[in-house]
Amino acid sequence: MKTPVQPFLRFAFVVSLVLGIAVCGDSPTDADRTDVDEPADVDEPTGPYAVITTFVGTGQAGKGDEGVGPLETQLYLPQDLTFGPDGLPYILDWNNHRVRVLDNGLMRTVIGTGELGDSPAGVALEVGLNHPTHVSFDPLGRLVLSAWHNSKIMRVDFTTGQIEPIVGNGTRLFRGDGGPAIDAWVNLPTATAFDAAGRMYISDQENQRIRMVDTNGIISTVVGTGVPGFSGDGGPAVAAQIFAPVGQAAAPTSHIEIDSEGNLYLADTSNNRIRKIDTDGIINTVAGNGVAAFSGDGGLATDASLNFPIDIAIDAEGNLFIADHSNSCIRKVDTSGNITTFAGQCGNPGYEGDGGHPTEARLDRPYGIAFDSEGNFYIADTHNHRIRVIRR
Repeated sequence: MKTPVQPFLRFAFVVSLVLGIAVCGDSPTDADRTDVDEPADVDEPTGPYAVITTFVGTGQAGKGDEGVGPLETQLYLPQDLTFGPDGLPYILDWNNHRVRVLDNGLMRTVIGTGELGDSPAGVALEVGLNHPTHVSFDPLGRLVLSAWHNSKIMRVDFTTGQIEPIVGNGTRLFRGDGGPAIDAWVNLPTATAFDAAGRMYISDQENQRIRMVDTNGIISTVVGTGVPGFSGDGGPAVAAQIFAPVGQAAAPTSHIEIDSEGNLYLADTSNNRIRKIDTDGIINTVAGNGVAAFSGDGGLATDASLNFPIDIAIDAEGNLFIADHSNSCIRKVDTSGNITTFAGQCGNPGYEGDGGHPTEARLDRPYGIAFDSEGNFYIADTHNHRIRVIRR
């Protein structure tokens, strides 16, 4: 469905108010930043996860040059990153409406023209996107894109360079359970995840559901009733209420993750909780007490307060990491269920700390987190317009 660009610009501008930026032109507070860390006159921390540095970005909001090194290019509110089967980091350059990759030390775009739009299908580098939020990879290694404001899930085959929608046609409503996913409607889908069987899970934000596309291409709801709220812990996930932000100015939230045992995790953003759906379909809270605040470090994660958690990641040992967005920090829940701060100064947003310990650094409302195959930890430090890394 071809949509004129001008309505999208008006729509995206409203969304930008939530994120504190402007779609047309740089933000006077973010785009003009020139923060550069001065070397600290202290011994550099040592050990695993002891040092945080910038991986991509200059700290200034902008479109960013192609074919330059990662510290020489600009990003504009990066949402997330995912490491592909090729080992490369794919970055959601959100307000540039592109997916970019760092390949052989140089940045290049793999999806999107950089202009806001709504292209139905075609050459991946020639399509217009509207604020893409997440990528994953299917069992065949094809990139799956959550085209958030396009209300589509799209797939890229890098052998042909083509992109096509596989769920949704841009209609922002709910429809299609029990039928082919290609005929279904999704409403602001923010993220996808694949289980070991090849089934695709979709965080269907505005529809207040997680939906699943089976290996026959049939879509169904597996979490949520469609009514925002909080209920259902200890019972079937399909009968539980979850709560993602709603409305035209909603921020992209509510990412999902699947662990090595097949359990599904949801950042239940507006409920200020992380919830787990086990392989029997039972839902429970594993972090957060429902109060939007910061508290609880050193104690049980279920007694702690989170503030607008957006993304989750799980390491090889089964520890759970949370992008605690409005606390501007990363929290860690260990396998005993205890929570601590892993990176950032919770409640103190800003930018500083490269070259120092992660908990002494400052982040600014991070949206996405990820591990690479070597266990290094990456943060989409969204309002600092950087990707930062904490190496193992």
